[in-house]
Amino acid sequence: MEFSIVIPYKENSPKFLEYCIESLENQIYQKFEVLFIHNQSAILEDYLEKSSLNYRIFENTTETTASFRNVGIREAAGNYILFMDADDFLHPNALIYAKRVIDENRDTANVLKLRIAKTDLDKTSALKSEKKPFYRSATLDHLNRMLENTSDVSANERQIVEDLFNYDVIPHDFKSYMADDYFSKLSYHLKAHSFIIKKTFLLENNLFFNTQNDLYADMPFLIRLYNQTEEIKQTTTKLYYKSIHNDPINEPSASQVERPDRQLKKVQAFNESIKESTNDIIIKKVKKAAVNYYLYNVVTKASFKESFKAVLPVYQELQSILQVDSEPIKIKKRHRPEIDSIKSGSFKAAYFLSRSRLFAYSISRFIKPKKTRYRQKSLQKNIFSKLPIKKRTILYESFLGRNYSDSPKALFNYLLQEEPDKWQHVWILNDKELIKDEPEFQGSNVKVIPRFSWRYFYYVSVAKYFVLNMRQPNYLEKHKDQVILSTWHGTPLKHLVFDMDNVTSANKKYKRIFYEQSRKWDYLIADNKYSENIFTSAFMYPRENILTYGYPRNDILVNHTPEDHDRIKQSLGIPLDKKVILYAPTWRDDEFHSVGNYKFTLRLNLERLREELGDEYVIVLRMHYFISDVLDLSEYEGFAFDYSKYNDINDLYIISDLLITDYSSVFFDFANLKRPILFYTYDLAKYKDELRGFYIDVQNDLPGPLLYTSEEVIDRIKNIKSVMYEYEEKYKLFYEQYCSLDDGKASQRVIDTVLKS
Repeated sequence: MEFSIVIPYKENSPKFLEYCIESLENQIYQKFEVLFIHNQSAILEDYLEKSSLNYRIFENTTETTASFRNVGIREAAGNYILFMDADDFLHPNALIYAKRVIDENRDTANVLKLRIAKTDLDKTSALKSEKKPFYRSATLDHLNRMLENTSDVSANERQIVEDLFNYDVIPHDFKSYMADDYFSKLSYHLKAHSFIIKKTFLLENNLFFNTQNDLYADMPFLIRLYNQTEEIKQTTTKLYYKSIHNDPINEPSASQVERPDRQLKKVQAFNESIKESTNDIIIKKVKKAAVNYYLYNVVTKASFKESFKAVLPVYQELQSILQVDSEPIKIKKRHRPEIDSIKSGSFKAAYFLSRSRLFAYSISRFIKPKKTRYRQKSLQKNIFSKLPIKKRTILYESFLGRNYSDSPKALFNYLLQEEPDKWQHVWILNDKELIKDEPEFQGSNVKVIPRFSWRYFYYVSVAKYFVLNMRQPNYLEKHKDQVILSTWHGTPLKHLVFDMDNVTSANKKYKRIFYEQSRKWDYLIADNKYSENIFTSAFMYPRENILTYGYPRNDILVNHTPEDHDRIKQSLGIPLDKKVILYAPTWRDDEFHSVGNYKFTLRLNLERLREELGDEYVIVLRMHYFISDVLDLSEYEGFAFDYSKYNDINDLYIISDLLITDYSSVFFDFANLKRPILFYTYDLAKYKDELRGFYIDVQNDLPGPLLYTSEEVIDRIKNIKSVMYEYEEKYKLFYEQYCSLDDGKASQRVIDTVLKS
């Protein structure tokens, strides 16, 4: 048997274990065994019962990954041992690729490494996204040679792919690295996963993991390995997928678990490594790595400022490392006094030098003209948040200051009407032009401030109430007496936050950041019981702080008058004698230029709509606020109107006779009007299976038909009365479940609870 794959397993997310096992089952090369070493894991045994793997299970009473791996080394039956983590997975070609490298280098292939691809996607998405450079110019010549020697070209797929490697149709390129390159060229060079090591080489050199350090046992093991091998071969293709856990709250990886001794354990691992090293090059590399870890990691943590006593053991370990003889390591001039003090044992001097350096760096950032935001953050945290709270001041923000709209607007207007002189109102708006004609902003107790202005950082600190419909910056320090009310901005249709497997277009720390932000909310509004249940799951938000009162923003949909309808139409320049189609699609998670920079392609044929419906209808387009591309509707003047940037979508609901949407939550609100809804879902299969998925059954539960072409949309609009009749009962059921709390009094209920409790 060629390979033994050694996998330590502690209770982890079943999702990651499933990826791992599936990737092994799908290997093209099958002459391997898998050794799972675990500590009483029922989940592991359940998964393996359904697996076709050639596996063995070893239960170990210890808790350390190092001891698990040592069991694997001793028990392995394969010629080579691949160390793998249970939350990682392999490319299907990983083992056949490695086998070909080994076959061609039997005399020197003691240590091979699979190049690593980091991913926070699920296995299917990760494999699709990776561009695999497997083919080269000589492919056709090699393919012809293979076919000449293959008796049955209809053999199973696995055998064909193996033959493609064996006949060199698919290349298996690698690079050989010497000791001087181990630290800079090998991916994850101080982690054992993805290393493939000859078993006899391990045993002959007595290479086992030290079980004393439960966090960083890999480091001294690999340093000993580096001392014993003259070269390490690494595949040029990324074949080992390292799963970066995007949910560190519920599914943290070992490195994401908070440990107060983490820094000490790592420095101890450096120290153990250097003591066992005999190679001058490796010794120098370890010393440099330890120094950099101190300068750029240890001293930058908040815990460093808290206590010299806590960091003293780290200094003692570093001193031992620095006193080991080696060629001099390069240290920047500004860091030399700190490192020299550590080496000489003057730990307090080193501590104060490091703190002084950090303080000086903070001051230099603070005074730089371009560092306005840093100054704002610093003053907000250290000064503004300590000022007395303004008990009668309410701060409002809608869609990050882009709009005067949504539930913050509804609550603001309710208070102006019910208690016109009691409160000081401050609106965060990036463009004052949005409200220049709004009479409610003429009062002396209402002011407007730009987002991220100095006044913003002041009021976000001292306002008693902060009402917003998205998220506040996570770095903001919340005043202990402040109340933050999140109104949110829609009833969820698509999976959110902790219910999402992949986060394809947002910050990779999105889930942790969202969790920390939402912990600062004192209340969260839900429009219905359905939303309440989702918020407790997707946001991990405490149910007792959710106000399931209906959305204040929907009060106007119940309370508006025919006069409001005509007034809004006239103000928007829409003919009173034409019916209005509102088209409000969502943004797609996989259509973005870069993080935070989104795009959209219009798939509704406006020319055909105008030809067939232009005598009776006009169409209003409302694109999602994430979308950055600007639509050019000049050729559809008089028929198509772009109001994507219009302040308040409620006005558009009120004037619209029917809604066309797809996966946007707008239809939950529009249903309050009991007007027809069409769902233009041209990419339903892709959106449902490959992107975020849905909370409701879109095939059966939506209050309108699913349509896949512009022609179908046109036909349904022409026969809209038939659509209304066909979906009458489903619409009633939908309304009862999602809209029954929207009775025009949600604002009153929220105000009575939040401001008057």
